[in-house]
Amino acid sequence: MDSDTYTGEEKLLAVLSHASAAFFPVLLPLVIYLLKRDSSFVRHHAKEALLFHLGFMVAEFISTLLVIIVIGWLLLPFFFVVYVICTVVAVVKSLRGEPYYYPVTTHLAQKI
Repeated sequence: MDSDTYTGEEKLLAVLSHASAAFFPVLLPLVIYLLKRDSSFVRHHAKEALLFHLGFMVAEFISTLLVIIVIGWLLLPFFFVVYVICTVVAVVKSLRGEPYYYPVTTHLAQKI
């Protein structure tokens, strides 16, 4: 679909799904996904954001455990930087009305 065909509301909900990384990173994309199933654009962005946020939480938990053997001190900042960069890119793509696929969840999101 052309980016001009998406409404302001659809773009806002897509942006909120990604930007929820700062607040309610799992709950907000899930609610948006469940409430706006009729919009393929919003559904796509909410699903991508939800899977990415869940994946990041798992990576963060494992890295926290690995702090005991020092490698976690390197992984935590690395994952945080990747998380921030991917989230910013996703927000910009959403505002433009373009689809965005997170690099680590792309294959999983396509199967769901």
